[in-house]
Amino acid sequence: MQLAKQYIPNDYEPDIYALWETSNSFAPTGEGKPYSIVMPPPNANGNLHIGHALDMNLKDILIRYHRLKGDDAVFIPGADHAGFETWVVYEKELAKQGKSRFDFSREQLYSQVWNFVQEKRGNMELQLRALGTSASWKHLTFTLDDKVIQTVYDTFKQMWEDDLIYRGERIVNYCTAHQTSFADIEVEHKTEKGTLWKIAYPTLDKIGEIVVATTRPETMLGDVAVAVHPDDERYKKLIGTRILLPIIDREIPIIADEYVDMSYGTGAVKITPAHDPNDFEMAERHGLPVKSIISHDGKLINVPPQFLGLDPQEARRRILAALEAMELRRGESDIEHAVGHCYKCGTVIEPMVKEQWFIKMQPLAKPAIEALEKGEITFHPASKRKELIAYLEQLKDWNISRQIPWGIPIPAFVNETDSNDWIFDTRVTEKRIVVNGTTYIREEDTFDTWFSSGQWPYIVTDYLNGGELAKYFPTSLMETGMDIMRAWVSRMIMLSLYRTGKLPFKDVYLHGMVNDEHNQKMSKSKGNVINPMELVSEFGSDATRMGIIAGRAPAQHQAFNRGAVIAARNFCNKLWNIARFVEAQIGDNHVIVPLQPQTPADHWIIRQLNDAANNIAVRLEQYRFSEAAETVYHAIWDDVADWYIESSKTAINRPLLSWVLATSLRITHPFAPFVTETIWQTLNYTDGILMRDSWPTPEQYDEIEAEQFERIKELVSEGRWVITELPGNKKYRLLYGNDSLVKENADTIKHLMRLASIEHTDQPRGLRLAAANREVWLDIDDETLYQHQTELEMRLADARKRLEGLEARINNPSYAEKAPAHLVEETRQHITEQQALIQRLITELEVIKFN
Repeated sequence: MQLAKQYIPNDYEPDIYALWETSNSFAPTGEGKPYSIVMPPPNANGNLHIGHALDMNLKDILIRYHRLKGDDAVFIPGADHAGFETWVVYEKELAKQGKSRFDFSREQLYSQVWNFVQEKRGNMELQLRALGTSASWKHLTFTLDDKVIQTVYDTFKQMWEDDLIYRGERIVNYCTAHQTSFADIEVEHKTEKGTLWKIAYPTLDKIGEIVVATTRPETMLGDVAVAVHPDDERYKKLIGTRILLPIIDREIPIIADEYVDMSYGTGAVKITPAHDPNDFEMAERHGLPVKSIISHDGKLINVPPQFLGLDPQEARRRILAALEAMELRRGESDIEHAVGHCYKCGTVIEPMVKEQWFIKMQPLAKPAIEALEKGEITFHPASKRKELIAYLEQLKDWNISRQIPWGIPIPAFVNETDSNDWIFDTRVTEKRIVVNGTTYIREEDTFDTWFSSGQWPYIVTDYLNGGELAKYFPTSLMETGMDIMRAWVSRMIMLSLYRTGKLPFKDVYLHGMVNDEHNQKMSKSKGNVINPMELVSEFGSDATRMGIIAGRAPAQHQAFNRGAVIAARNFCNKLWNIARFVEAQIGDNHVIVPLQPQTPADHWIIRQLNDAANNIAVRLEQYRFSEAAETVYHAIWDDVADWYIESSKTAINRPLLSWVLATSLRITHPFAPFVTETIWQTLNYTDGILMRDSWPTPEQYDEIEAEQFERIKELVSEGRWVITELPGNKKYRLLYGNDSLVKENADTIKHLMRLASIEHTDQPRGLRLAAANREVWLDIDDETLYQHQTELEMRLADARKRLEGLEARINNPSYAEKAPAHLVEETRQHITEQQALIQRLITELEVIKFN
């Protein structure tokens, strides 16, 4: 079978993936050193975005590399029920039908969403296949599988028994649109412009007033105190006295608390414990009552009739008007402050007091901190280790309750006659149960998805049950997005230590966000979202894979570069053409025999590919993905295609050509699996499946011969450059004196430099080439030489002028700070290129001057 003239990815990729899957090539072999990576489970009912493409690609590169290295590698896939995200989507579906969740029971809603997810679930898995993800699909775990639920319940029960779980009335982050609470880390804080209002509260024990500063005057109806700093001289005499709460006319105290910032506003702050987390903590310290004035649907409650049922914004307007009428407003100022929003719908988060299930975090965080301080997990970049330690040190208790039906139900029941009597029980499908004659009512909340996801490594490997994949825990690497280091990585570390006594992984690699081509964050509202499936359709999976990792560094948000994808597509075409050339040279009956390098080029290409294989391995072991891909690119494009293939046309070494191609396919496979496997399956001298083959081992070569070819390259490169600069378009004659290198490799040099001929001379003439220690001249007349010198001088002047303009641009603070990052980087590259060109022109002119 012969390779087609052109490589069209879509003609081959589906069949190649089917070959891998049907041959069970993704499954672990049971032989070699265990190497495992778990997949951060994508939303089961969603489509992949460009961030998923980067995420899956980085993991798949490592898995394919370790398979070729002979490790027992497994990529364990998952699918996420994506509790809140899926629920938001389904609520929109209900709204289209004119219905809401309150029209159904929890069981009905769960069943409906289950069917909704199952209908759409296949899309995500098909898209992962299109990206070439070599996951062991038979080991896929869905986050609502029985083994997940059972492990989550076992963990909850153990925490219950260890007194790490409690149900309490505390401040939570609440989205009034979706009517569910969130953990602190799920709140999206945005810097917004706001107003700081100053309001006078009349004092009762002394004649006068105290002026408080607040950004939320609407919550004053729930105030229970005003707080000042104990060292604030302005208010020391007022501490312990009473004031009158405007509008409500309720007496409240002035208290002293060190939390108050004397420099902010007036130094006096209103305390509304039910709707501010810091106020709640102060109320607990001072034994103050908690008065809720905002309901779960975002309307005012427990307030005077004129404000009852208003939303907070309307209540704010009316309260400010009332204060104005009472002459109690004392001014206002514009400010910028961080405001919490629901990360899904954008609704302003309403802090409110609610009974929820909490986990005591500091007992879990302490062993995690100790392990991180000892460096037992290696982070890439290394700075993230200290950042995670700092986060864990200040970690507050975790609210794990969610008021949505789609998720894992919390296995708890409350005594119908005693609200303080809760029991653990997994009969969550029953609304009521009877235990020892007492009736208990089911908890209606579900777990925060992160509670199950935080147990992912030991769940998917069945470690606690000693399952088939148990030996792959701890896993080798956690590769994930930098944005979920706190939400996910931290919880996996804490929960794994708690349940298994082991850390869940040895290394952590954090990638940054893929922004659009202008380095702006992608969003549907901006219309700048890049669909990876469109890239696969247009350029092929391999081009998408290689293009998306080009130039990327860990934990850096970087722009998507379509040009890199195009360059990767061209690379795949180059590899295809190399294969076609080799296939044509070696014929249909090629037999593998020991290598016998014959020419300097033969020795050189063995050295180059030996070095490339080693360098790629080192870079992948260090998670330097972009550098590894660059090494592949230059080894194939520059060393193999531009130099060895061309030089071999004058001295065909068929066994070596076949080795060069096979080695090229092996080192390229982790990055471009489809095109390499397609070529491998087409060749008549390769056996089995490339994905299950082996990483190249070093071959023998002669270093002196390899260095000889380096000298040939230098001469040819210099000659090519000069010839392209000469006027006219013709082939020149190369003259050489006492130069054994040229004499012994004349045919190769003639072919590579595209010369008319090479001749020995005892009387040098023409233009001497600047290659070091070479006695070679291009045979040109004086007139051509003069014309060439004039053009070089003009080019030098033009290059210096262009460099001056580029340096002025990059040194302009306005450009460097405000221009798109990719344009600034392009300017820096142009400066480097112009500097190199100037030096080259100067060198050539000096050669002509002393010719």
